[in-house]
Amino acid sequence: MTTRADWNAWAAGREMPRLTDWLREISEPDWSATVNHPLFDALAEGRLAGADFAAYMLQDYGFVDPFTALIGHAIGRAPGMADRVVLGQFMGMLTSDENRTFQRTFEAFEVPAAQREAPDYLPETRAFQTLLREIGRTGDYAELLAALVVTEWVYLEWALRVTRAEGLHPLVGEWIDLHDNPAFQDFVAWLRRRLDEEAEGLDDAAFTRLAERFRETVARERAFHDAVMPR
Repeated sequence: MTTRADWNAWAAGREMPRLTDWLREISEPDWSATVNHPLFDALAEGRLAGADFAAYMLQDYGFVDPFTALIGHAIGRAPGMADRVVLGQFMGMLTSDENRTFQRTFEAFEVPAAQREAPDYLPETRAFQTLLREIGRTGDYAELLAALVVTEWVYLEWALRVTRAEGLHPLVGEWIDLHDNPAFQDFVAWLRRRLDEEAEGLDDAAFTRLAERFRETVARERAFHDAVMPR
């Protein structure tokens, strides 16, 4: 169990400690294994076959529904309009630009309609979906932010890390661009700042729940990407 005392001990030896840095550190090795996952290198270097890219995107699209629901819960539990505006704007991007990238990918790589409408989700995809829905239904605002920080920060970090090959398929480049642009960087920075702030007012039990949700979300990210990596 991770406690506020653990955080306090870690923070005591640092000049400008940030809760989100500590949460990332206690989520190792899953955090680094996800950010540095070979799937992202294969994708960015053009080594992922079209069918494999489409299969990955089909599994990833399975998170759009529970993720938009989680954001909706976060909007409802946010302490005020300032947070609701930022989260609402991100919801708009997710349901427009990102959704269109998925749909164009399915069309370009001829994913059958039956697969789009009733995908055969991997067990790891289903487990992650269940976690997102559970956090959305039962989590307080800080727990919701914790899940959002993981899902968005991990994607920002891998997108910033990879080196793109020349001649990359436009839709692969578009997928990277969605997670490597100034607006997305600003959103992740905002999420981190708000989680750092929200955690300050939590009691010990709520603080532990937040930390455990963060770690569990990172673990689900790693398990998902391990599962979708072509063998």
